[in-house]
Amino acid sequence: MENSEGLESRLHKWLATQGYPLEMKFAERVRKLTKLSVRQGWHFEDPEQGTSREIDIVCSANEIYGFAEVNFVVECKATSKPWVIFSSEDAIASYHRLSAFGIFSEEAFSEIADKAFDLENSCATAKEIPWFWKEGRVGYSIAQAFEGGGEAPYAGCMSALKASLWLQEKSLWQSAEHRKFVATFPAVVTSSPLFECYLDETGELRLEPIEAGFLFFPQIVGRFGGTCISVVSSAGIDNFVRECGEVADALMGLLQPAINKEWADFKKSRLANS
Repeated sequence: MENSEGLESRLHKWLATQGYPLEMKFAERVRKLTKLSVRQGWHFEDPEQGTSREIDIVCSANEIYGFAEVNFVVECKATSKPWVIFSSEDAIASYHRLSAFGIFSEEAFSEIADKAFDLENSCATAKEIPWFWKEGRVGYSIAQAFEGGGEAPYAGCMSALKASLWLQEKSLWQSAEHRKFVATFPAVVTSSPLFECYLDETGELRLEPIEAGFLFFPQIVGRFGGTCISVVSSAGIDNFVRECGEVADALMGLLQPAINKEWADFKKSRLANS
């Protein structure tokens, strides 16, 4: 019969091949570095197949009235082969910057667009929101090097995207009855080394190690037509987590006047019906 030390050793080796330690590390950093709420290991309904599936982590910012919510949906992938993001400066050319930024409810899209593109607004312009403009190169494809092709990166992106689309309609944190302003950002965190591959101005192939990058993922799911997904290495977790907190704070700040109006209208409606 196997002794406890032998079993524990085998379990450690098994855990090293799974996403659980990476998921636990990410959740711990979110709790330490931000005010975002964290939920691990929850299930959603696949919008295409109608089956229940699990996503690793959801981090959220919400307000007490229940009108607004900002979510970060994270799939963790423990793989040993390097991941390569293929990028160019025109990957999101002519694509609406807010659509490339994240996934929004109709009300949130309208409200944020009105304010984020108002460059005279000194309190919170688009330039002050992390990830908004995505100047420079953005990924248009991703692959796992040496073997396995793009299966693991693609599966991670699809899981994060589908869970994000589901979360647009179904809040994990509060009643969705009055929830109008919803923003959701899909992300994949990998334990693999992460590289960016691109052509420089002379046409030479360049390959550089990176901690995180954006992948434009034009996957059609129902009426949805695509957005950018953050791809983050384990070395880039802290910086990414801090930026999640900054994005949430910035968007909640932009939405606050609309939230206040919804609350005032709700109170008037309650008084009128009482």
